[in-house]
Amino acid sequence: MMSTTKEKTVQITVKVSQSDYESLQRLSSKKHWPLAEIIRGFIKDGMDITRSKEDIDFIRKQLREELEITLKPQFNRLTKMMMRIGMMSIAFCYFTSKLAYMFVPFEEAGISYEDMLTEAKHNAAAYLNIRDAGLDEAFKEFYENNR
Repeated sequence: MMSTTKEKTVQITVKVSQSDYESLQRLSSKKHWPLAEIIRGFIKDGMDITRSKEDIDFIRKQLREELEITLKPQFNRLTKMMMRIGMMSIAFCYFTSKLAYMFVPFEEAGISYEDMLTEAKHNAAAYLNIRDAGLDEAFKEFYENNR
C-alpha cells in the first residue's frame, strides 16, 4: 500500500467516526505503516474500483454493440433460411397430398382424402411436441404401424 511515486500532495481534513478511526489505528499498528499512508491507500483503492466499474460499463456497452453487429446479420440469415425451409415444407406437403389424391384409391381403402389429411396434420403436430429423445421412438412406432 506504500506509495513510491513522488508527486505534489495536498493536505485535506476528513472527519470519520470514532470506531472507523480506531479501526484505522489498529490496521496502522498491525501493518507498521503511518496512518496517513493507510488512508491514502484506501482512497486510491476506492478510486480505482470506481474507475473499474465505469470501465466495465463501457466495455459491456462495446461488447453488446459488437455482438449485435456480428450476430444480427447471421440471425437474419438463419431466419430467412428457416422461412425458405418452411415454404419448401409446405410446398412438399401440398405436392405430396396432390399426388396422393391423384393416385391413391382412398375409397377402396375405406378412408376419405380429407380424413387422411386431418390425420396427417394431427400426427405432424404430435411429432412436433416430442422431445429429441422420444423422436426415434416415435418414428419407429410410425414405421411399425404403417408397414
